[in-house]
Amino acid sequence: MATIRKQASRFDPDSEIAAVRSDVLGFGGDVAAEIHYSRTTSKAIHSDDYIEDWIARRLASPRLQVKPIPLAAMAHWLIESGTGNIIHDSGMFFTITGVKARHRSLGGDMEWDQPIIDQPEIGILGILVKSINGVLHFCLQAKEEPGNINSVQLSPTVQATYSNYTKAHGGAVPPLVGYFLNPQRQRVLFAKLQTEDGGRFLFKSNRNMIVRVGEGELEELPDHFIWLTLRQIALLLRRDNLVHACTRSIISSLVLSRASQTSCAEGVMSLAEAIQWLDDEKAANHITVKRQGLKTLKEWLLDEDCCFSHREKRFFRVIGIDVKSVGREVSAWSQPILDNPEMGIIGLLTQVRRGERHFLMQAKAEVGNRSMVQLGPTVQFTPSNYAGNEKLPKPFLFDDFSAGSRFPFSWQNYQAEEGARFYREAHLHRIAELPEGDELPLPQGFCWMSETQLRFFLHLGETVNSCARSIISCLL
Repeated sequence: MATIRKQASRFDPDSEIAAVRSDVLGFGGDVAAEIHYSRTTSKAIHSDDYIEDWIARRLASPRLQVKPIPLAAMAHWLIESGTGNIIHDSGMFFTITGVKARHRSLGGDMEWDQPIIDQPEIGILGILVKSINGVLHFCLQAKEEPGNINSVQLSPTVQATYSNYTKAHGGAVPPLVGYFLNPQRQRVLFAKLQTEDGGRFLFKSNRNMIVRVGEGELEELPDHFIWLTLRQIALLLRRDNLVHACTRSIISSLVLSRASQTSCAEGVMSLAEAIQWLDDEKAANHITVKRQGLKTLKEWLLDEDCCFSHREKRFFRVIGIDVKSVGREVSAWSQPILDNPEMGIIGLLTQVRRGERHFLMQAKAEVGNRSMVQLGPTVQFTPSNYAGNEKLPKPFLFDDFSAGSRFPFSWQNYQAEEGARFYREAHLHRIAELPEGDELPLPQGFCWMSETQLRFFLHLGETVNSCARSIISCLL
């Protein structure tokens, strides 16, 4: 009993709570300090001018030649006679199939059908990090994808599907992937499953990872890889369509690392209330999804160009491309890819409340998410999908983010979608500020969340959707 009393007397509830908060709400104090220093210091292994020149040289020497072709002309891809689904002759990679969906909520009942990418494997999106001269540097690669708007984008160290790193494609293993396959636990700064675009991928997640290497490791990087500080990445995010969508997804986990560890109960609502709100929204949205062959879809068809498109030319279409490459794992291939006819808008409304920045998030239901409902940004839409469309009501704040805003924009530029599955697609990212003290009536499904609360959900995994992670990264 004496031993028990002695241990109990040393218990410090404040220290215990702080330790728990460090575990569940983000990075611990030392790592958070390293992240903050990398974001603010001018020290770096490469000067900003060197980086600009390094990027310019790679943008000027594209290694992929891409040509749109009819779906029926793709090598090694088949349109199944029975279903109409688009499959690879190996049975691997991914399939373009159809789904029929029904969404019932407090806002009404809606049914639709659509094509969707079915890729039942978890990929790795990984960034290596290393302390160089006392500053955290992040390893990115100038990688070219067939659907990129620019020839190259700054991609994660590793961006690989299971088929890639098990060599199902018959090519080489992606460089540096070994660091992410079975890393020592103490080297892992971040490792969470995060969903892909839930409107166009069916139940697809990737493992977002940040793994540390020792100061004596990786003294030389392979060609097309570079070490950058977070300050330098933040500067590059200001350029249109340069930082890859997968990089933005991973980087979003670092953005809110500086929020107070002790403010989770001081915002508009507590963390427990935020968790309960999201659970209530999940319970209020009922989505049923049934796989169907592309041939059975009522609203979609093979068009005159042998592309699979919507009857009213809305949303997106599935096209074929033929690719020739120099320096990739495979020198030539064909593939289907999704082509969006118009740029979309991803918007985030922020406001300072009680001294902490808050974000207006929506409970976004998407057919391809396993949990169906995740935290989405304030708005995510493609304007043309709503023009003259009696089936789809315009979303909340549609006019404010698509035309002119009653709120001043603190950020706006174009950020590209990833170019492996989407063809030359980008979305206008806009961050607006609601003046402190102003009130905004909210419809069902919207909620203000503090930095601390949003950081918790980002570190929970598979809770903040891909559009929200993309625009949160712009706050770096």
